Amino acid sequence: MQKYDFKTQPSVLIQGAMDTETEYLIEKLEERETITLGNWEFHTGFLGKHREPVILSKTYQGMVNAAAASSLALAFFSPKAVINQGIAGGHDTSFHRGDIVIGEKVVPIGAMVRRYAPHGAGISETDFEPLPIEIFDRSLGKTRKVLEFPCEERLVSIAEQVKTGGSARRGVLGSADEWNNQIDRILLLRKRYHTAAEDMESAAPAELCLSYGIPFIGIRILSNSIVNGEEFDESVGVEGQKFVLQLVEALQGL
Repeated sequence: MQKYDFKTQPSVLIQGAMDTETEYLIEKLEERETITLGNWEFHTGFLGKHREPVILSKTYQGMVNAAAASSLALAFFSPKAVINQGIAGGHDTSFHRGDIVIGEKVVPIGAMVRRYAPHGAGISETDFEPLPIEIFDRSLGKTRKVLEFPCEERLVSIAEQVKTGGSARRGVLGSADEWNNQIDRILLLRKRYHTAAEDMESAAPAELCLSYGIPFIGIRILSNSIVNGEEFDESVGVEGQKFVLQLVEALQGL
């Protein structure tokens, strides 16, 4: 049997930043091989009952790491879709720790324009507008500016059909190099961006996938919800990976 070539044949790229977001899926890989690109390891193999060819990437935390790992993977492999998954903090009181947010879009909550204020006027944390981000759109062959990164509707619809012991439903993912613990700021972000949860990675691969024209979805399980008084527990990342495994098994024929 000819060996599967992940560089030229289609696969699904699955990303997570930390061990608690990747180890379960890596252990489930069949015929696993590891490829090192720069500072990042990419694990290729087959996942689930339909033996879906996948690439598992631990990006490390933060936007720069996620962008670098994503850029390397998109250039080296041939992913037909990208799933960025892991843990997140809750913004919406209707989502609780252990619930899963199926990203309908990702918004870069750290991109903002602050209005002019003269010296001595003080600093306002509320006087800002979302800042459009410039991307190169391959389908147009030129740059354009966007305020948000939509997730692929087909992937969102498939994810909604996945059975889970908890709640899993659509929501907006906010993403930036931020960890917000101030209730008023979280409420402001939710008002401005309609966020259900925040994370520190998903905006980077979402932006790159939009540029490349590759289907993308963000999947986040809540590790904490300060708006509900629910403390941080990163171990829920395993349950998030189990959800993603079921999603991968439902992708046959995509």
